[in-house]
Amino acid sequence: MVVKLDKLFDENIVLDLKILTYIPNIKKDLDIWTASLAELELGEAAKQIFITLLELRRLDCHDFVRFQIIQQIEPNLSHLLLSLEQHYLSNSLLDTKRDQQISELVLEIKSNHALLYIELFKRTQATLETYKFSFFDFNLKKKLNVFRKQTAILAINHLTNLLYSLQLLYLDVPKNFWTSAYYIYQIACFYQFNLDKVEKIAEQSIDIDSTEKAFAQLILLSLLNSHKLRQSEIKELMQCIAYWTSLIHFSENQGHQSHYYLDIQSDIGPKLNLQNDIQHQNFYYINTMELASYIESTLHPNAHYYSKVEEKSLTQVLKRHIVTTLNLNPSRIRPRYEEQGTLEVTLGITSAHFFLSHAKHFKETLDLDIDLSLQSNNQVLSQISSDKEIQLSSRTHEQRFNAEITRIYHADIINRSENGYGLQWHSQVIKNLRNGEFILIKEHQDKVWTGALIRWMKHSQQQSLEFGIEIITKSMCSLAVSIPKQNTALPIYHPAILYKNDDLDYAIILPSAQVFYENQNLLLRLGQNEFKIFLKHSSILTQSCAIFSFDLLERSKQPMMDRYFEHQISTLQTQDLWESLK
Repeated sequence: MVVKLDKLFDENIVLDLKILTYIPNIKKDLDIWTASLAELELGEAAKQIFITLLELRRLDCHDFVRFQIIQQIEPNLSHLLLSLEQHYLSNSLLDTKRDQQISELVLEIKSNHALLYIELFKRTQATLETYKFSFFDFNLKKKLNVFRKQTAILAINHLTNLLYSLQLLYLDVPKNFWTSAYYIYQIACFYQFNLDKVEKIAEQSIDIDSTEKAFAQLILLSLLNSHKLRQSEIKELMQCIAYWTSLIHFSENQGHQSHYYLDIQSDIGPKLNLQNDIQHQNFYYINTMELASYIESTLHPNAHYYSKVEEKSLTQVLKRHIVTTLNLNPSRIRPRYEEQGTLEVTLGITSAHFFLSHAKHFKETLDLDIDLSLQSNNQVLSQISSDKEIQLSSRTHEQRFNAEITRIYHADIINRSENGYGLQWHSQVIKNLRNGEFILIKEHQDKVWTGALIRWMKHSQQQSLEFGIEIITKSMCSLAVSIPKQNTALPIYHPAILYKNDDLDYAIILPSAQVFYENQNLLLRLGQNEFKIFLKHSSILTQSCAIFSFDLLERSKQPMMDRYFEHQISTLQTQDLWESLK
């Protein structure tokens, strides 16, 4: 799909079309045609709007007329895109041919939409540079200057909209995407209209009233999501970034807080600044300190927000991601080395629990005399996340072996670093493969499982899915947790993973950031013994799992926990998994 968009962004448009197929007479037919779109079936409406967009880019008419036509189509176009996207946005990995075709149509429409405004901007700029205006052309020149500002904002806004759709599908931007954005921003800065406010245009966001803000919004969307967020988080981020455009600043001079930069002579988005002591002529440096401070302030209770939208949309998981990204230390970046091989992969904490428990189902590992499958408490279940991990622990114990839980997948290694791997998935992508998912990996059958986290995902041009994983631990064991004093007749247990971090302190991996949180009391169940703990700090927080440090409240039981952990590690190293599956 990206290859097709590459061709669109590399196309030279010639204004050689004399008439529009569906609007033969612009004065008479434009209103009639736009009104008729509402009565058409979705497929026919999509076809007519798509063809009109393509033709409008080539129509031999004055650009003011072209602008008038596209502005009148905007409401219909927005409604169409919303309707089309609803067909596939519930599944970010597009597992049907129909989903793929609809998503391709949406991306082509959005690309042509953005390119139309880019071309309007370029032609207007060329006119202002080359046309010799007389004294009597004062009003025309003034009108063209305003038109240039409007098309600059709209072009960048629609590039942002295209980037948003690409991110939802884990796709990279087409070639010349960033070249187009940088060109518009450079012109705006050179002619000093980047900060000029423009009166609100009908389809323009109320907060994006200058080229500077439009450009900041585009950069923020790219910078804050480098294939690391889930679809729901990308949507939440998109709803909020318009409120933050005045909190980041661009400068040609490098400062202490210039964590990121833009190479405006390249076709590459914002990059992490690894050379704080070197000044580059073609770079715009990005100061994100003000935004980082603001997001950090919202992590505290009774925080002040710029809008109700932020207060509603920004989850703790998303806030942590934003703060981490903005404050990223370049020294944490590790080089990657090309490598070939295959990894065995299991997906999710429940699956990890199964394989770390010698192929025993979660219910069996609890070693209880009571049958938890008989319990039912709608009030508690309604408070628990709809995540499949949690459902397995609370509703479906009667399923002895779930096919997904017991399945081992295979992924190809494309590179590795000190702390992780870059992997490629060629087979049909499954829904459990998601950003932030806890997984187990194993390079050879004779080795033990390693715990890891999926950190980013993107579709490649080879029709495969690439994803990066961060290694968490090689020393871990399975256990169960429950929340004390719940209003249930019997405790509800959840699968969890106990491990030792780099400081050799215990930490715990829990299946849901919505159920478990800092400063919470829990019960750990290791075999037939239970331990009271107090969750402290969360080092990693995603929609699928959370990693916490904790205090053992009954210090006298520390030796018992140590013995259990060491015993489990020892048996995992000697146990033949396949023997246990026989």
